[in-house]
Parts: sequence; C-alpha cells; structure tokens
Amino acid sequence: MWQDVTLIPSRRFLFDEVVIGNHHGYHERTFRVRDIIVNLAVGASLSLTATGCSVAMALSGNPEPNFKAFEIGSSRQVVETQLGHPISSQKLEDGNKKDTYQYEMGNSPNGHRALMNLYIDLATIGIWELFGTIIEARMGNTEETRVTYNSQDRAVAIEGYTPPEPTGTLKEAVEAQEKTAAPPASAK
Repeated sequence: MWQDVTLIPSRRFLFDEVVIGNHHGYHERTFRVRDIIVNLAVGASLSLTATGCSVAMALSGNPEPNFKAFEIGSSRQVVETQLGHPISSQKLEDGNKKDTYQYEMGNSPNGHRALMNLYIDLATIGIWELFGTIIEARMGNTEETRVTYNSQDRAVAIEGYTPPEPTGTLKEAVEAQEKTAAPPASAK
C-alpha cells in the first residue's frame, strides 16, 4: 500500500505536523511534531534507565581471595588480608584459636562482563535486563575456610574451601608465566 507523507510548515519548527495516509486520502493520520519528539524522548530515557542493573551488578562484587598469598605458618594479618575478618572465633582446649572466614567466589568485579551486558542491552532495547539481572544475581557462591592459629597468631591448620588446580590451557599458561616471571639466577 502506498503511503503519502505530508509535512505542514510552522513558524516554530521546520514543520508542525506530519500527515500520513494512502494516496486516496483514506485512513489519514495526523501527528504533531511535539508529540513525536516527546514520545521519542520518553522512550529513550526509559530505555536508558531500564538498562544498567546487570551492568552495575557485573561491576560490583568482591574480589576473590588469593589462596597462594598465605599458607601454614602465615600470620593472622596476612590471612585476614585475603579472607577478611572472621565471622566466628572459637577458643580451643590446647590454647589455639579457630577462626571461620566466609567469602564469595565467582563474583569478582568484571568490566568485560559489564560491557557485554551493556551491548546486549542496547541491541535488545533493554529487554536483556530481564535475563541479565537474574543471571548476575545468581553469580557467585559463598564459601568458608577455617584457620587455626597458635598463641603467636600463626596459622597451624587451614581447612575448608581450596580452589581447584588449573587444568589444560590455563595450567600451561600459568607455567609459562611462572617461567618468564622469575628467570633463573646465573652462577658466577
């Protein structure tokens, strides 16, 4: 069906009304330019405010602890730098103290994930927020580690969650990085 578009001039705008109809004049419809601009502005602002929850959620979160930064014999301060403050402490019969630490794994702040959410938001005009926010809300899981300290506040036992060893390509990349990070000392 052929559509005619007629622009009606105005003093304030380049044109004040848009008339759309077929070439016979039937089903003619008139739109005011102000209404079109207002509708576009409201739609754009709604789509921009609707986007952002999954993006913000991907940028927030807690960094994962570095389990290689402490080991048995490490001081309490070194352990708490990685795991945070304990959620509970228990005095043991032998004079040692067992602290329980709770932290989140798998929900570190991630700029790449945030950009991906933003691009999908823009491509789907905000529809992705329905799914992206649910996915981001389910990211990560809470883990616990228990550390037993002696009277000098040195770790004597570490139990609970331990991260899995890297496998495959990641393991090869870590080994290659360790080789280039610390070149062997030359003997003189």
